[in-house]
Amino acid sequence: MKKFLAVFFALLWAGPLAAEKPRVAVLEFGHKALEARWTNAGEAAQDMFITELVKSGKFTVIDRERLDAIMREKNLSLAGDIDPRTAVQAGKLLGVEYILFGHVTEFGEETAGAQVGWGLGVDVKRKKFVAALDARLVSTTTGEIVWADKARKEESNVKVFVMGAGGGVTDRRMFDKVLLPCVEELAKKLVTANLTTSATVVGRVSGKIARVDAGKIFINLGSEHGVKEGDTFDVFKTGAVIRDPDTGEVLGAEEEKIGTIRVIAVKGAKYSECVAVSGNGFAVGNVVK
Repeated sequence: MKKFLAVFFALLWAGPLAAEKPRVAVLEFGHKALEARWTNAGEAAQDMFITELVKSGKFTVIDRERLDAIMREKNLSLAGDIDPRTAVQAGKLLGVEYILFGHVTEFGEETAGAQVGWGLGVDVKRKKFVAALDARLVSTTTGEIVWADKARKEESNVKVFVMGAGGGVTDRRMFDKVLLPCVEELAKKLVTANLTTSATVVGRVSGKIARVDAGKIFINLGSEHGVKEGDTFDVFKTGAVIRDPDTGEVLGAEEEKIGTIRVIAVKGAKYSECVAVSGNGFAVGNVVK
């Protein structure tokens, strides 16, 4: 009986915890300035990230086939950089709270060689394989980048050729040795980042105004986000996108507080009715948080 109760309560607690895992979509990584033969490195990085995040047990990761199918259906192309507006739109279509994206900034080889011996035709070549990734995580609620990091790995390989014949580890296997460690390092850092699901921070969730009609204000947050009657939200009008002048990275967007609203009725899982407490000029698309 005690054993049964222990298992029962373990399952009871496991359900809510599993449901609270952040939902993430991993895009194919961009591959700026890579040689044509290595441009599949971005796709490889995407697959590796999906595997590592699933293995961590900390995220609910959208299946790559489902991601591709939705993008084809909506005629979307998502890879490399993603702007705030696109992130928010994609998040709603995919049903995720975060999108992981980035670039393979290095992926190549350097070769140094020397001939040794006297008339033996012995040729020694050393190759250095390099991979580097720049990864970022964007919130699909606000369009802001909430996490970013980089990783770089090197690996050397020596091949000996005697009279034109020789051996050594193949290039593809060597690149696996440098690309995968980059992904593993970044995935571990992402797992320890302080990310939350929208439903775990009651009263602090972010959403948007979905409709304004004769004094009634409807927001795209409801019971599944922990919203309840009496909750208040500040309303912000989003302005110009702010980019890093050196890298072009999207840092966020200007926000101007225009008022406060209060929830008077939770209408469903994903929307609630509100009234203005202060301010005016509320419009569809204004951010509430």
